[in-house]
Amino acid sequence: PESGNIDFARVRGLFEEALLLDPRHGPAYNAYGNAEYESGNITEARAVFERGVRANCSDAGSLYHGYGKLELSLGNVDAARAILEKGLEQVRAKDMGSDSTHRERAKFLSHTLGMIELNSNRPVVALEIFKDGIERCGNSSRLLLGAALSEMRLGKDDSARILFERSVVSDKKHAQAWQAWGVMETRAGNFKTAASLFQCGIRNVPSHGALWHGYASLEIKKGNIPNARVLYA
Repeated sequence: PESGNIDFARVRGLFEEALLLDPRHGPAYNAYGNAEYESGNITEARAVFERGVRANCSDAGSLYHGYGKLELSLGNVDAARAILEKGLEQVRAKDMGSDSTHRERAKFLSHTLGMIELNSNRPVVALEIFKDGIERCGNSSRLLLGAALSEMRLGKDDSARILFERSVVSDKKHAQAWQAWGVMETRAGNFKTAASLFQCGIRNVPSHGALWHGYASLEIKKGNIPNARVLYA
């Protein structure tokens, strides 16, 4: 409402009504749990997600992704990992075939778990998760980028390049993919290639600051301080 005052009792009642109509609706539990979390009701949010787990929702990807993100936002990395792993097991057990909506939600589940492992300095485990997600859900720019970052962390730049290229081909507006690929080539001393990547990224996503920053940093390494100033500006 324009007043900014939310009648949360009414919101909660509408969520409960939705779940009476369909007690196994994963996205409803996800939205309900997130609403409780955003209102500062952490205990209630967990309770909603646990209800969804017990209900054996048909859309497991949506439910477990929301629950995992809740624990991750609270800094409970181990709990988030366990929830997301369980979610992936459920997704695999309930293979959705050609259902694109379920596949999209499963992609987010794989991506979040893969990034947890990558940020926990477990690139081998992360790479397995990303590749499994790609195999099950098809080309996803986010999953391909995660796999590329894992290969890069393992020192396999050639394998990373192939995955970076697949990522930007899949989504030319995926700014993080252009930026990460450009940074890798900069570190490898391939300045001409890096410059081309930053330029392509900026052309496709001119509002992404990290691309301009990466390009400016490259110009500094090349000794082109005036060019770097222009790019920073």
